[in-house]
Amino acid sequence: MTLQFLPARPSDAVTLTAIAHHSKQHWGYPEEWMKIWAEELEIRPEFIEKEMVVKAEAEAEIIGFYALQPHTAYDATDLAHFWLLPEHIGKGYGRQMFEHMLQTMQKAGAETLLVESDPYASGFYEKMGGRKVGERQSSIAGRKLPVYAFAVGLRNLP
Repeated sequence: MTLQFLPARPSDAVTLTAIAHHSKQHWGYPEEWMKIWAEELEIRPEFIEKEMVVKAEAEAEIIGFYALQPHTAYDATDLAHFWLLPEHIGKGYGRQMFEHMLQTMQKAGAETLLVESDPYASGFYEKMGGRKVGERQSSIAGRKLPVYAFAVGLRNLP
């Protein structure tokens, strides 16, 4: 099934927050970690108004979303959020979302995407062509997040 991609609206904030929480919980993280991440996973209406937030719909239901914003330290775009409901993982929807995101970036003239990945999502970003360029300390003490770079401007996308 092909997804439909639409700009998120501020009124989608509660739904997008629920998708982010549900997706993160899928990996079986302890409840104490989920509480630490609650603010990071919250999608506020003003965030949707300010940044590029795109929702993915299947049969008129929001099943995932991504959010892009300028990276704070580099001349690059930061993948702020990329979430898919767990029941839709493994069906090719994540790939469709990622390809749509890269096409959107390419049309906007962006050249580099940086992704601070959850360790469980590393394999996905490697399959999508990401090159591991480092690690970043997580908000959980002692936990490292792999950082991937994508050369968006060099891709041949449909």
